[in-house]
Amino acid sequence: MRRIALLVNPSAGRGAGKRLAPAVRARLTQAGLECDLQFTNAPGEMRTLVATALRGGTDCVAVAGGDGTVNEAVNGYVGVAREDQAFAVIPLGTGNDFAKMLGVGNDWQLACERIVAGKARRVDAGRCNGHIFANGIGAGFDAQVALEANGIRWLRGNAVYGVALARTLLLHYSTPNARIVHDGGTIDGRITMLAAANGTTYGGAFRIAPSADISDGLLDLMVADRLSRVGIIGFIPHVLRGTHVGRKGVTTGRTRRLVVEVDEPLVVHADGEIIDRAARRLEVEVLAGALLAAT
Repeated sequence: MRRIALLVNPSAGRGAGKRLAPAVRARLTQAGLECDLQFTNAPGEMRTLVATALRGGTDCVAVAGGDGTVNEAVNGYVGVAREDQAFAVIPLGTGNDFAKMLGVGNDWQLACERIVAGKARRVDAGRCNGHIFANGIGAGFDAQVALEANGIRWLRGNAVYGVALARTLLLHYSTPNARIVHDGGTIDGRITMLAAANGTTYGGAFRIAPSADISDGLLDLMVADRLSRVGIIGFIPHVLRGTHVGRKGVTTGRTRRLVVEVDEPLVVHADGEIIDRAARRLEVEVLAGALLAAT
């Protein structure tokens, strides 16, 4: 990897993208790499920048930002990249869940070192109703909380999640009847939420699938049965620790594909980004080895 397209979301990490981009570029160019730096100007533009760079023949697209930025980027990468064109993540966001799965955590300098080293391996991605995701999708309660949180501009940090959680419990509590068909069988009944995870963690802290592996060719399925409002409050700390796995009312498994049908509309997120506010059917599949990731 000698030619690098450094594609930066300047708003990531509350401005960390814009602030650190020159240092990232300097680190790569000092190592002798050709580095073309570009900033996104609007939400959704990262997808186009990635696809354009790949078609222009770059050896590697290095995406600087958080998980939302990565989600846009993989939608420009999958189906466009040649077999030898790599995908790198430079973690400049708040959660950086997929960067953690790639072994660079929140360390942008380590991510640069991995790019300079030029090593890459195949890892999985996924697809939900045609939308590519890197880390995982969630539907139901947690996606509704994410939707609420996106609309809160007057708070920051954990307070945003607290207010979003309260709003969801009071105004949008729902346990739709679902039919979930996966490789291991069928689940019928009322659910609070479901997730199909490629990585172990999403939302920066929720260990939704503690045993997930991004290179096993499978998605980790988690379905939480119908919970009361009080039950949801008690469930959240277990998801933070990953101790929800094995609890009564929680179904887990691994699958290559699943189809979900519900009798009430569901909010759906992919890598924390809302992709549907009223889904009644989901078709989800793993894309084994879809990313040639710099690691």
